[in-house]
Amino acid sequence: MQKSSSLPKPIILLFIPIGVYILSYVYLAFYHGHIWIFDTIVHESGQHTLLKTILYASHFLGHIPVHTVLALFFTGIFLSLSQPCHNPVSLRINLVLCVGLSLFLALCIFISIHLWGQQDTINFIAQQKQSEVIYGQGGSWNLHLPSTMLQFLLIPVYIYAAKLLFRQNIIVNHTGIVYMLLSLFFFFIFSYINNPQLMANMKNVWQNPRYLAHSIRELMTFSATYYPIPLFFMLRHHQKYSGRTEGGHQKQNQKFLMIFLGAAFLILVAYQAYVPLTKGIGTLAQKPSFAKSGQLTITYLLASHFFEHFLDTIYFSLVCIIFYFFSFKKQTHS
Repeated sequence: MQKSSSLPKPIILLFIPIGVYILSYVYLAFYHGHIWIFDTIVHESGQHTLLKTILYASHFLGHIPVHTVLALFFTGIFLSLSQPCHNPVSLRINLVLCVGLSLFLALCIFISIHLWGQQDTINFIAQQKQSEVIYGQGGSWNLHLPSTMLQFLLIPVYIYAAKLLFRQNIIVNHTGIVYMLLSLFFFFIFSYINNPQLMANMKNVWQNPRYLAHSIRELMTFSATYYPIPLFFMLRHHQKYSGRTEGGHQKQNQKFLMIFLGAAFLILVAYQAYVPLTKGIGTLAQKPSFAKSGQLTITYLLASHFFEHFLDTIYFSLVCIIFYFFSFKKQTHS
């Protein structure tokens, strides 16, 4: 017991997004020269204050298909790498979470229509709009295609590394296979709906420097602010109900698979970074009037981007936790 108490605690994960938001705020405050910046225009479009950037609800609503697909995959991978846990989850907890998610979505729709207008809300939901100023068929779904595809490589490695760090057993099983298959199914369905000429458009997406530059920013945002929150709840639940951990056991073939996935991820990330750099990444970003030297730094683009996805982080975390608890509800009745 004394040895187990010295193990790193999953609570550490929550300090990652908290720290990222604090550091991002401090950076933006120094950039703009004053401490209170909620009423300061910080969005790269040069039109929205920090508060409106945080409440960019129409933008969030357009991301729901992407986040749902990745939430299914994230939960499925965690379950399939974890020691089976059959702790019953009360119907009340599931009901509260589902009601909470419904109220959150209703609030976001209200904010979107109130702050951004009905047409902007429809354009994002219908995948006709990608940003404040850019329209395009496939909308947010197509803009996120490069990053979404790389998430399928990143998520297993991310969860595997977290389970090793927190010394939880890695036991490959089929518990999460349904979630993973649903994720892949909806990925192809959404991709086809938004791209009738799927292969041609997919090739174009992977050659578009703006899409690839955006992918790098998405991958950093997911890793720093999305994934740690649901992962904390999942790891804590397993730590409590799956029995004591024994050091995060790993088999050699599992290790090689994760090395392969990690290497493939890094190679593709390098490609996604290389193309925008060779095409002049500075010309791809928007240039608001407040930008020093005529363009925003990469650090600024990242800092403001974290706040732009604040609502997205809440949705992703809630959906992952709902999927996770729902899987145990099913198991207790089987």
